[in-house]
Amino acid sequence: MTIFGIDISNNNGPDIDLAEVAREGFRFVFGKVSEGNGFIDYTWPGYRAAAHANGLLVAGYHYLRADSDPADQARLFTTHLGDAAAMVDFEANSGGIETFWAFIDAVHACGHRIALSYIPRWYWQQIGCPDLSRVPGLIQSSYVAGSGPASALYPGDGTTFWNGFGGRAVDILQFTDQAWVAGHSVDANAFAGSFDRLQALLSPAPTTTQGALMALSDAQQTDLFEKVQEIWEQLRGPQGQGWPQLGRNSQGQNRTIVDAVAELPGEIAGLIAPAAVVVPVPPVSGASATGGPIPAVSAPGAAAAPAASTTEDPKPAV
Repeated sequence: MTIFGIDISNNNGPDIDLAEVAREGFRFVFGKVSEGNGFIDYTWPGYRAAAHANGLLVAGYHYLRADSDPADQARLFTTHLGDAAAMVDFEANSGGIETFWAFIDAVHACGHRIALSYIPRWYWQQIGCPDLSRVPGLIQSSYVAGSGPASALYPGDGTTFWNGFGGRAVDILQFTDQAWVAGHSVDANAFAGSFDRLQALLSPAPTTTQGALMALSDAQQTDLFEKVQEIWEQLRGPQGQGWPQLGRNSQGQNRTIVDAVAELPGEIAGLIAPAAVVVPVPPVSGASATGGPIPAVSAPGAAAAPAASTTEDPKPAV
């Protein structure tokens, strides 16, 4: 199933009848919201309202410029986007891929999620063929020759125009800038899938994380999650089962780092507890090795010699 949509801006004027666009079988509209850090497309509010009124899915895009601060551009864009999916137009004069990601992060910080990224293959090649594997909703453009009804110009779902690049599959193909729609010559796009899938792709819902995490890009959130997992494993052990090298607790389970740290005070106290100290006293003359008097040994029948003082040598007889 192929679903067609159009891409319009002030360049097409303000008078395209979106009710007629819907009657001709188109299901979605992309409209320009802003460019750089100062341009606001005057046709956007009217086209956005008309798209909603006629049951068309709608996305608003910002033409990213390398000569303006990405954060300033994100604030301008999100201020005027309104109730529509967010899309970035990244092509001539948009700078390198680092500018693209800086803008994506800045839009996230403003509380919005970029759903679609218009990146023509030729521009991707011009900026050095960077990795696009994490790019949200890739729209690529390759044009057929001639003009006419969009369905007649469409080269088919099997065309090489759909071939992915930069590690990313193409979600939407812009295949002409000369489709006749509601009496106007406009850019036409194709989505090769169901309406439900297209609706999910264009969902304007914010990122599922709230609060402080809203300011992080998807890559930063993934990095944070992986680091938290690593810290948890270091503290709790593989699969939370403790570390065998730390010994076992009273239940016979491997101790975790937390268990081991909790038991350190007791183990340290046992190592530094005071013990009885024995200070050796050198033996004195006439004393035993243990400090006591040396008993006199008398010959048989002889009177026992008087015991020597245990504190001083016996005085000589006068």
